Amino acid sequence: MHLTVLAAQGWRNLAPFRIVPDRRFNIVEGRNGQGKTNLLEAVYLLASFRSFRDARNRELVGWGEQRAAVLGEIVRREVARTVEVRVTSMGKQVVLDGKGITKLPAELAHLNVVLFGPDDLSLTKAGPAVRRRFIDRAIYAVWPDYVNDLRSYSAALKNRNRLLRQAQERRIDAAVLGAFERELIGHAARVVHRRHLFLQGYRPHFAKVFDHITGHELSGRITYRGYRGLREEAPPEDIVAACELALDEARATDLKRGFTSVGPHTHDLGFTIDDRSARTYASQGQHRAFVLALKIAELHRLHEALGVYPVFLLDDVSSELDEQRNGQLMDYLDQAGGQVFITTTDRRWIRVSAAPAVYRVEAGRISSAAS
Repeated sequence: MHLTVLAAQGWRNLAPFRIVPDRRFNIVEGRNGQGKTNLLEAVYLLASFRSFRDARNRELVGWGEQRAAVLGEIVRREVARTVEVRVTSMGKQVVLDGKGITKLPAELAHLNVVLFGPDDLSLTKAGPAVRRRFIDRAIYAVWPDYVNDLRSYSAALKNRNRLLRQAQERRIDAAVLGAFERELIGHAARVVHRRHLFLQGYRPHFAKVFDHITGHELSGRITYRGYRGLREEAPPEDIVAACELALDEARATDLKRGFTSVGPHTHDLGFTIDDRSARTYASQGQHRAFVLALKIAELHRLHEALGVYPVFLLDDVSSELDEQRNGQLMDYLDQAGGQVFITTTDRRWIRVSAAPAVYRVEAGRISSAAS
């Protein structure tokens, strides 16, 4: 799986461009604030039809432009496809092989990407929301229809929260809540079940990579922190029962607060090193090793699920890693295969064996540079 052409017009601060990326390594070099990350964001848009920055549509369109368009020619298992995403302040339109698509099918797996950016380095230290976003993005890459589970759960959650506030204001009887919770429970159970299944396939990759990165001296572990007493191997009916019990126990508290305090939107991932909390006890080097293992394991898990390597997007992470971790990352990139896009302020950080394509970004203008 790789991009053979990447082009854009009216995209962020970038001047119109068309590049022919290398099948393996593509280095995007330039000072901070020139638009390097915007190029990676264009690739991400082609894969997921949204920004990894959670930006509004109008923020994706360049200043003074009415619309933006990003086009990619993609080869996957020797099958070529053309994808174009057109963006205006009103929304997005996807054009696949010259035909507009009004509703995207869940099985449209034309391009898969793994993103590793500076924000990922906070995975072991930040709050639960960051880790939920990490696992949800990784699951979406393996099972694209998972986004429907998340959206359905979010809609049902908003509905319950609205009813809780109405009950506070005595506009409805609190007893009515139970009748509206069945839908929420079903969607919550599906989200939790997918997270459990993903972790069962992901953990072996992570354990192997972390063991290698730490020189076989440390063991890393990932656990899912969800409903109390629920095993990760639990069948769907047990997950439904755990959801029901949690809502029952929290109902009085939720009525007082006016929002839902239990469910997948509150769950977390537990990270430990030698059975001790990574967040509390890990050194700076161990934090970086853990995050590096998380992202490389994500790459391997996707390869296992898809049969091809996804496109790997690295946004200026080499400057954030120490020399040892950066060297390990470069070694893995050499071994893994697949197309890679790397942004950097200094290409000397990027030590890969194959000759890369190098692009220079200055004030939004992209030009080819000697490798």
